[in-house]
Amino acid sequence: MAGDVNLFWNDHDDPNAAEIEVMVAEEGSRRHGLAREALGMFMAYAADKLGVQTFRAKIGEANVASLSLFRTLGYRHVSRSEYFKEATMEVRACDLQPLSFAPGYGTYSSDL
Repeated sequence: MAGDVNLFWNDHDDPNAAEIEVMVAEEGSRRHGLAREALGMFMAYAADKLGVQTFRAKIGEANVASLSLFRTLGYRHVSRSEYFKEATMEVRACDLQPLSFAPGYGTYSSDL
């Protein structure tokens, strides 16, 4: 196992929003596209099967690689925590780009 992807429904005001996180623990597995692929497939499944409409990621400001990764997936900066030194980024499921490595996913209905 190289790492993990987690999804949390922790926004009590928006039951269709979920916080997502990824960790590639094995250093030798980093920078090979595993996180991007895992996130893409996980988000496609969550949007299609679990009804997630908004994905939110909280990323340490010093984690330049993760900030860049989430930007390439369509996430936009929405807020910053001075206390935790982290950025909050979001993307709506309807704005996700189709995934060439996940056949059958990537087409999202307009009701999401």
